[in-house]
Amino acid sequence: MRVLGRLRQLQRSRDVADPFETLELQSRLGRLAAELHLLDSSTERRFARGHHLHAAMEAYERTLDDACRLAGLPVEPGRGPAHRLLAETALQQRGWAW
Repeated sequence: MRVLGRLRQLQRSRDVADPFETLELQSRLGRLAAELHLLDSSTERRFARGHHLHAAMEAYERTLDDACRLAGLPVEPGRGPAHRLLAETALQQRGWAW
């Protein structure tokens, strides 16, 4: 009987985000934000820099979407500065930091 009670408890707790997954996403957001800052502050004008900046921005935005889903926030389709700002603000209001 104890085993069944524990199984029910585990099933109910699935609605709560896994803290290790949350920490991993916060860490990834921090690394991507640092990479974006580094690429954006670079004075080099090369094709590869632009390509890397675009790829890092896409990864950052997708990770923001993943973080919003994990935090239980609605993920609106779209990209761009306004979308990023809304997602970042909503996550920070939920206590996320990166």
